[in-house]
Amino acid sequence: MATLIIEGDNDQIATVKAFLKSVGINFRTEQDATEYLLSNSSNKTELLDSIKEARDNNTRKIGLDDIWK
Repeated sequence: MATLIIEGDNDQIATVKAFLKSVGINFRTEQDATEYLLSNSSNKTELLDSIKEARDNNTRKIGLDDIWK
């Protein structure tokens, strides 16, 4: 089995999917984590706020021994 990564706009992807179906090639569509988080408005807000906090050095360090406390 081989992996093929295809990037394109929605119309191009739809065309490629239709072709793959027509020749009997199985495929699956995956969404990366950032794309997933940005697809939902509340997740998007949380992600963008966290990125801003990190850029503003508004972070805290937690030792490994304290993570699960």
